[in-house]
Amino acid sequence: MLSNKKIVQSLGEILKAKSIFNIIISPGSRNAPIIIHFTQHKNFKTYSVVDERCAAFFALGIAQQIRKPVVISCTSGSAVVNCYSAITEAFYQSIPLILVTADRPKRIIDVFEGQSIHQENIFQKHVETSIQLTEDESESGIWYNDRLMNQSINKCILKNKPIHINIPFSEPLYNTTNYLQVKPKIIKTIPVKNYIETCNYKKEQYIWKKYEKKMILLGLYYPGNKKKMENILRKLSLDPSIVIFTETTSHVYGKLFFSSIEKLIFNMNPKKWMSLKPHILLTIGINIISKKIKFFLRKYPPIYHWHIGEHYECYPDTYYRLTTYWPINPELFLKIFCNYNNTVSDYRKKWEKLRKEKIKKHKFFLKKEKSFSDLKVIFSVFKAIPNNTVLQLGNSMIVRYYQLFDEKKYSIKSYCNRGTSGIDGCVSTAVGSAMIIKKTVTLIVGDISFFYDSNALWNNYIPKNFRIILINNGGGNIFRFISEKKLPEKIFNFFETKHIFSAKKICEMHNWKYKKVSDQHALKNSLSFFWKKSNHPFLLEINTKKSNNAKILKKYLRS
Repeated sequence: MLSNKKIVQSLGEILKAKSIFNIIISPGSRNAPIIIHFTQHKNFKTYSVVDERCAAFFALGIAQQIRKPVVISCTSGSAVVNCYSAITEAFYQSIPLILVTADRPKRIIDVFEGQSIHQENIFQKHVETSIQLTEDESESGIWYNDRLMNQSINKCILKNKPIHINIPFSEPLYNTTNYLQVKPKIIKTIPVKNYIETCNYKKEQYIWKKYEKKMILLGLYYPGNKKKMENILRKLSLDPSIVIFTETTSHVYGKLFFSSIEKLIFNMNPKKWMSLKPHILLTIGINIISKKIKFFLRKYPPIYHWHIGEHYECYPDTYYRLTTYWPINPELFLKIFCNYNNTVSDYRKKWEKLRKEKIKKHKFFLKKEKSFSDLKVIFSVFKAIPNNTVLQLGNSMIVRYYQLFDEKKYSIKSYCNRGTSGIDGCVSTAVGSAMIIKKTVTLIVGDISFFYDSNALWNNYIPKNFRIILINNGGGNIFRFISEKKLPEKIFNFFETKHIFSAKKICEMHNWKYKKVSDQHALKNSLSFFWKKSNHPFLLEINTKKSNNAKILKKYLRS
């Protein structure tokens, strides 16, 4: 049984031809033709998620893992807008999503018909392409729709960006057929890679060889071939004139890389930075988490800033000093361009000396610190996470804490929604991720992020080995940490969200296993069995409300 709407049949056949099989559906009436067609089609895997915002982030979590497009379908009206935050996240994180929205016929928009808004091009610059299909089922109408769908889906695949397909449906919506009535043309696209010719970069070649202070900084980035990229960077890290700074979201690790940037420079004064700042800054990826490195690179910039990466419409001039943009795959660039003899320099040694000093001081601080604070708790949790598992990180403070942790990162894949860096959708993304892969997925999340997205637990696809560690400090501390000025408590009440909530009732409602701890002994005991097999997903809530968490973290970083 299939929908008798030819436009839906064509969409299904085009998706099948391009090996796109995961369809996330939020219930509705206007998208009934899509629901009927895809749930009855043997080639597609369909999932029902009621809350459209959760559904869109659920899809993002799947696409994040499989690195292929995932389809989201919703009804018309405000349901479409509920997907907006996930679409913007996918756009900036370069995650391929296909949002198929059902719409009312154009003639009844703005005549006070229910669930009708201006859906055409609603996502504007936050999608790679937005197409408005037609209900015309003539030969020319079908050809027009097929061309647009092929073109937009190919762009989604090639550029790893979300797209929007808006389909108007007139009633009747529920009519079916047992036979396909269309045979759409499939337009294939072939990915190609940019290449750089030696004659075009002789000046940059000379500059690279000449200068003895070079910094490679990696932000949010998904390497096409992780092992290959790490091997290239490891070879580069042997050059004494090069330091490689990596953030958690770069997904690359190496013993000679500097992966805890904030630990190194949080307490650094401008004079010290001037002695260590690079002559050449080479950046890969986007959205650096460390506020301090951004401050120093903007205030005291390098002589040259080169950015490497494809598909940027606007120049990624994060530090306001971009001198060269290379629109090429970073792995290919580094392999071609940086294959030169090492430059004589003591640059890396200076950074390594600073790192050793900081590690010693921070270890001493942690040994001395006895409070049951976010810092102590999270470090205990990070150490306990099983190898060869997947870690999803909440935004705000959680991902910043993980940036400070050096151990075991080589054996744990970690993810965080740093495209737009919002707290909405952290739980839903983790649930989608856990559903699609066989490995154990652990979400570490703050209280505000968890409660904000708690509807994520309202679906039937959460695996039994999914784990959530909830750090409940009674309202979040991000603004106390990042604020440079001491503000009155009355003002802080509008930055923070103080509360007395617990996740216990939420876990009971969704039939989850639940445990709450408020001291180090109970935490250690709970972590000893937390990841063992169970018949239900497990949430561990850690209460750190009694500690001055922001103050303790600042002390740690200043030590």
